[in-house]
Amino acid sequence: MRQWRILHTESSRGWGGQEVRVFVELEWMRAQGHWVAFAAHPASEIAKRARAAGILFYPLQTHKALLPFEVARLAAWIARNQIDVVNTHSSNDGWLAGLAARLALRPILIRSRHIEVDYPNRFWSGLAYRFLPDHILTTSQRIANRLIEELGVQPSGVTCISTGVDLAQYHPGVAGTLRQELGLAPETALIGMISVLRSWKGHATLLDAAGQILEKAKRPVCFVIAGDGPGHHEIEGNIARSRWKENIKLLGQRNDVPNVLASLDVLVLPSHAHEGIPQIVLQAQAMARAVVATTVGGIPEVVEDGVTGLLIPPRNPKALAEKIEALLADPALRTRLGQAARTKIEKQHSLDAMGERLLALYERCRLKTEGH
Repeated sequence: MRQWRILHTESSRGWGGQEVRVFVELEWMRAQGHWVAFAAHPASEIAKRARAAGILFYPLQTHKALLPFEVARLAAWIARNQIDVVNTHSSNDGWLAGLAARLALRPILIRSRHIEVDYPNRFWSGLAYRFLPDHILTTSQRIANRLIEELGVQPSGVTCISTGVDLAQYHPGVAGTLRQELGLAPETALIGMISVLRSWKGHATLLDAAGQILEKAKRPVCFVIAGDGPGHHEIEGNIARSRWKENIKLLGQRNDVPNVLASLDVLVLPSHAHEGIPQIVLQAQAMARAVVATTVGGIPEVVEDGVTGLLIPPRNPKALAEKIEALLADPALRTRLGQAARTKIEKQHSLDAMGERLLALYERCRLKTEGH
């Protein structure tokens, strides 16, 4: 097997699904014996995690005033380390590392696009996606389609590879302990949402739906929200003002996602914008959890309504409440949806499947750039 020398770059400083995807790719490639390195701002959360994991780290300075100097410095580093593949992930590092890769002449340049957002300037976006990279990688087919339709990217120049799930970590055999941690009775129904705390993730929709469910619940019900982000204080305030605040728990950032998922009866993701294929949905499905999510972005590519989960329109608390209530009232339905989802994950969305597709993409790009 060819051994690749791979550099990933990321200018985001937060920690969410996109950063998890980058980290997962780095660790999988390294485990297969490939040489990997990572470039990011030194203060970013993913940089801290990469360094802690022992991944070779390059401190990236993305300030515009430093761009010419940083492009030249990174290009020299790329050439010196004989990098085969440079994979950029956000706008700032896309330009910086993209130009550096071109200046270094050697590497294949791949630009990843993780979320579905509008293009602020289609001229510059067109340059960034049509002309700079050798290939574009997306996390959902819907994102790929928009690049083709709106920016004129050639269909042959974009590939969708959803994030793979580590089936050794996410599986139905994990024993969840969240009820014990929270002091809940074993019979308490537990509904959860795990995501970065941003407005478009739909936490407000969940809180509205929770109120509707708790208003008429005939059994103990608890809602948990895990994650951190810019919306933390607003969500915390909304919970504190709710008459149901004792039944809604804000858990903060969790490093034991399999444990949280294993404890849930239902995982919800009521996003109303910007989704590719959310990793938390794939992870929940790998653990055979019942999922309720919206028809946003690439979610319908992995949640087949009534087969591997339930779908609702975005910004619709009533529909969310109804689907959650239907699942809580029908354990057999939860089991059927969860088992079907697990089977699909095993076949199509394992970590190894993702990695093998990435390696095949690298090889296609190599052959193309070498004129084969």
